Amino acid sequence: MNTTKTISYDQRALFFWVLVAVTLVSFTVYIYAVHTTARNVAARQDLEKQIVKISTNLDSLEFAFIELKNNVTVELAYQYGFREVKNPLFVSRSRAASLSYNTLSR
Repeated sequence: MNTTKTISYDQRALFFWVLVAVTLVSFTVYIYAVHTTARNVAARQDLEKQIVKISTNLDSLEFAFIELKNNVTVELAYQYGFREVKNPLFVSRSRAASLSYNTLSR
């Protein structure tokens, strides 16, 4: 009852070429993944350098802003045409009776 199966030469050759194809595809995918990873690492390093450069520039701008802000005086405001208002006008938060056009019912 023991039956032995034999593999023909054609089946062995087909199996060999399938293994070769799988190996080549795997190698190609591996090379692509390594290349993509290296490219992404290089791009990340470039972005980190840009972040440092922009952050340094932002720090100097913040210091310049603080310096200019500290130099603002009443005399400088008068020089640029600002005047003190004798009777200031404020917006009220109270809900006075008013009319409005209802746009929600359309």
